[in-house]
Amino acid sequence: MSLKGAFSIQSACSKIKKDLDLGSGTRKHFVMKVQELHIYPIKSARGQKVKNFEMTEQGPVGDRQWMLIDDKGSFLSQRGFPKMATIETFYEPEALTVGLGKMFFKISTKNNFQRKATVQVWNDSFEAALEPDLYSQGIAQYLGTSCRLVRYAPYSQRRVRSNDEGNWSPEVRFADGRPLLLTSQKSLEDLNSRLSVPVPMNRFRPNIVVDGAKAYEEDQWKKIKIGSVILSQPKASIRCVIINIDQTTGESRGPDPLKTLASYRRIERGVSFGVLWIPENTGIISENDAVEVLE
Repeated sequence: MSLKGAFSIQSACSKIKKDLDLGSGTRKHFVMKVQELHIYPIKSARGQKVKNFEMTEQGPVGDRQWMLIDDKGSFLSQRGFPKMATIETFYEPEALTVGLGKMFFKISTKNNFQRKATVQVWNDSFEAALEPDLYSQGIAQYLGTSCRLVRYAPYSQRRVRSNDEGNWSPEVRFADGRPLLLTSQKSLEDLNSRLSVPVPMNRFRPNIVVDGAKAYEEDQWKKIKIGSVILSQPKASIRCVIINIDQTTGESRGPDPLKTLASYRRIERGVSFGVLWIPENTGIISENDAVEVLE
């Protein structure tokens, strides 16, 4: 046999092996990718789509670094104030721009963190830094309720309730339970196939949207890698009435999608959609990054 013929056979065999690999369980390592990335600089305010973000041990830079609290220090959310969905935010390394209708103001990311307030996020009580009163007054007037704007500070200590048996004690800022929320485009498509009026992904306020997985396949993952960042200790994201709120208008019209989701996605702790994760290391995550399932 000529060298040319031998080479052709070897190339054909390599192609067949590659096709077999793509058809096997390893296919997802090559096909799944990051479709969208989002941060939410002020907890429960409108999100910001980004091309990439830096992952810290506390979560993406710029994500849930600010929060609104009432006079008792408890956090405000769209559950009680759906108009918060219309508070626009745009995070940059130098400043956070906040939009309240036709009014905009910038908050410098530099803060001496001297003015403190005790805040409450669910069962966690800890200290955060107060922003200047002028900003709080503007937001309070816009929402029609007394509130103060706080920032997660170097002395703020809020630990994740993880199931790790070692000494690892990960930290989370103002997010509900874990530093990062991941959802799947295919899971949304499945939900929308059951709704009379489809909803966009922003109803679920994810940090990472992946494409290429089967619907709800993300529920089974134990450890994944995106870019150079490893995510582990997953926890189902339990949903509330916020997913019924239009994230553009701040209005809620009817019981869906929560009612429909509850008809087939109810678990012991509630109605789930998406998965919360803890980062094991720091790094950059970008659009189109491959999503690799490690466990």
